Amino acid sequence: MKALKTIILIIVGISSSFMAYSQGNSNGNGNGNGNGYAYGRNVSVNIPQVALLGLRSNTNTTVSLGLNGPAEAGLGATNTADSSVWVNYTFLKGKNTRPKCHVFVKIGAGTVPSGMDLNVKAKSSTSHGKGNKGVPTGTVTLSSVDQMLIQNIKSSNTGKGVNKGHQLVYSLDLTNYNIVNYTAPSVLTIVYTLTD
Repeated sequence: MKALKTIILIIVGISSSFMAYSQGNSNGNGNGNGNGYAYGRNVSVNIPQVALLGLRSNTNTTVSLGLNGPAEAGLGATNTADSSVWVNYTFLKGKNTRPKCHVFVKIGAGTVPSGMDLNVKAKSSTSHGKGNKGVPTGTVTLSSVDQMLIQNIKSSNTGKGVNKGHQLVYSLDLTNYNIVNYTAPSVLTIVYTLTD
């Protein structure tokens, strides 16, 4: 019995010494700092690459423009404008994208009647959303070639819906009375692209 007590005391003594050594020498990476037990774990963080753009309006995103006819003989027709559409976007820079992107616009189908210009302008972004939203470039006279409408969008979002993002102002301007030959409505498809 005395031998069994001695063996138990020796085992308890070794265990206590080992625990004291572990508590004083472990920080999870093999280097002691005296702060007790610690374990290291790797955490993988993935940020998705996102570039989304949408157009919003209270009704639909179809815009109707025309010239306002004169009220009296001798007066000219007046230009019209529409500001019912808003552009919303979300851009997150990914490892395979550049640090910023832009909104481009062009006529994808149809033609503007002779003697007229179809213009679009983006207003400054509202305070909704987060991040570094883009800066409008000014009025763009639409053509079949992509033109930059909003530039230098960094990781950001505008919020979703009307009164969020950039309000678009379309205008139809009569530029040359001599060649105006309006016979039937023209339907145009305007294409917006968010790209770096």
